[in-house]
Amino acid sequence: MCYTEIPMNKPQQYTVAITKKIQLTPTVILFTCTLTEPQKMQYTAGQYGAFIIDEKTRRQYSFCSAPGDPMTFEMVIDTAPMGAGSRYFLSRNTGDVLTCMAPLGTFVFDTASHRKKILVATGTGVAPLRSMTLDYLEHEGTDDLTLYWGMRHEEDLYWVGDFQELSLRYPNFRFVVTLSQPSDAWEGKKGRVTSHIVQDEHNLPGSDYYLCGNRNMIADIKKQLADNRVPENQIHTEMYF
Repeated sequence: MCYTEIPMNKPQQYTVAITKKIQLTPTVILFTCTLTEPQKMQYTAGQYGAFIIDEKTRRQYSFCSAPGDPMTFEMVIDTAPMGAGSRYFLSRNTGDVLTCMAPLGTFVFDTASHRKKILVATGTGVAPLRSMTLDYLEHEGTDDLTLYWGMRHEEDLYWVGDFQELSLRYPNFRFVVTLSQPSDAWEGKKGRVTSHIVQDEHNLPGSDYYLCGNRNMIADIKKQLADNRVPENQIHTEMYF
């Protein structure tokens, strides 16, 4: 795993209130949270918070919003695993208060590099990549940026229209979604996301890679990139279990 050495804000404990709860898919929920105290949270796109579930349990969730508003952030929770975090957030509603430690993590853009940025996600691993994409484009980043997102079924998808709109607004941004188990009506790319990177990209060693999702996807793509002589320090990863 490779990290970028940039100044990071020290994590602090925050109390936040849920101000919106939106069901994006049958299992994925978008939460908007606002700080309840007169303090500000400064995080870098790609970072996450550790939320206190109970006295012995913590769960980490990436911020999916761009870090423009120091009082508010968004995150998506996949409740399908039905673990402690899933059950906790399923029972949370607007007005409920959460406690988290943030910001955490060093999965952020290498600001010293001007190589093409290739982002690859599976499932809710798209969350930090959304934050990074929004922040980069909104601050007029000029490097080419492509986001590949692998899902199983059409009903699993969300934010597709938003990403497509960004690709129309910013000529240097390209969005690719692929489904591994699509219906017969699906007209987009098919297959696992791991089957498209080497096939679609023309300058593998000349790009930086940001991979977020399940460990099998990350291991597969890292091997493909190594086989194509991509330097290890150009591959940045964050695993979702």
